[in-house]
Amino acid sequence: MPAEQVRALGRSLTGRAGTVDDVRGRLVDDGDVDGPLRTPVELLLDRHRLLATALAGELRWLGSTVVGIADAWVRLDAGLLLPVPHDGPGR
Repeated sequence: MPAEQVRALGRSLTGRAGTVDDVRGRLVDDGDVDGPLRTPVELLLDRHRLLATALAGELRWLGSTVVGIADAWVRLDAGLLLPVPHDGPGR
């Protein structure tokens, strides 16, 4: 897989973290549920917000790690390639 495709994958993962952040922002208790279900709904939303926070953090970490690996591959390849001698003027 070319390094640029790996970088694109990393950027996509990081971008998905933003999507998860948006979803977390919509997990709010608008007070639409009253009575005996109110507390369970609050707990459900709280747990889902916590999960979304963790998922967004993991996606950001994974995205930056994937990009870092692609960059490391490029540096490693550059270090393994021998310079090509030039037979130009003066040689």
